[in-house]
Amino acid sequence: MYLGIETSSAVSSVAVMDDQRLIGELTVQAGLTHSEQLVPHIELLLKQSGVAKTALTGIAVSIGPGSFTGLRIGMGTAKALAYALNIPLLGIMTMDGIAHNFWQFSGVLAIMVDAQKKNVYEGRYRWVNGKLVCEQEPTVKTRDEALKALAALDEPVILAGDGIIKFGHTLADYGPNLQLASPALRIPKASGVLLAAMPRFLAEAPDEAAHVVPYYIRRSEAEVVWDAKHPELVAAGKVPNPTVVVTEAATALADEVKNHD
Repeated sequence: MYLGIETSSAVSSVAVMDDQRLIGELTVQAGLTHSEQLVPHIELLLKQSGVAKTALTGIAVSIGPGSFTGLRIGMGTAKALAYALNIPLLGIMTMDGIAHNFWQFSGVLAIMVDAQKKNVYEGRYRWVNGKLVCEQEPTVKTRDEALKALAALDEPVILAGDGIIKFGHTLADYGPNLQLASPALRIPKASGVLLAAMPRFLAEAPDEAAHVVPYYIRRSEAEVVWDAKHPELVAAGKVPNPTVVVTEAATALADEVKNHD
């Protein structure tokens, strides 16, 4: 039994799956923070699905790109559970998970994650003979630049992700081949994270817990501002490591998870 966690955006999503079927999924866009709802959602999902924490054999978590805070909370929780239960943890790129919402789509899947200031992280995928192929690794582009390039393709393009949702009404201005995915498929979901991770789980991929860190692509605005205010520390190589937050969160949660049952 496997647990999936997706917190890379405003969407909070958790899912439970075995190697044959999706047992349950809870996906919410209610405006609450991940720190408020993630652990309660996991507990509710497991209870409603009749799955004990001790029945879990692996965890998959979204690693980004996406919300800096959301990713740290998701990874901290995932590491805590994996540590407490002594089970493998795999990190899955956010865009890989979203692309798995579109099983066997014939055309280009363009996943756009909001990168702020009219920019997006854009990744492109295609299903080939039942396998998902990444044709373009996540790349920072202006939204306009990305849409113009996609409109120039001579084939259908489905767009998903929070980098395009608010601008779906503008797609017709670029070309008839661009289409915004349906509301249920355009958002990141934990079931997609698990589907992306399943081949590795079934192949008994090694535990990646010690190496799972947020995939940011570029540094957060807060870190850039910090550097500007502390040039002497930057010059001395004393820049804070944001992944420490994840490790500390995992350590703090581990005892709570162990004692909960």
